[in-house]
Amino acid sequence: VKRHLDPLPAGYFYNGTQFVNFFGDKTDFHPRLGAIFLNEVTVMDQFMNDYVEEANREIEKYNRELEQQEYHDLFEQRP
Repeated sequence: VKRHLDPLPAGYFYNGTQFVNFFGDKTDFHPRLGAIFLNEVTVMDQFMNDYVEEANREIEKYNRELEQQEYHDLFEQRP
């Protein structure tokens, strides 16, 4: 769903629900995803790389927030 607004190949349009080609054939999946099934790995690699980069950004942000939090060891012995 997230990538439904990616650029479409020539001859396709998105009707808000499905992708439609010049011949009126409809699909629920982005036409470029069809390339995955035709063993065009480059498209899948791009989708995967985009996903991993976004996930890593979220993880890094979360880790920075954790580093800024102050914590106290409950078992620390104080004099």
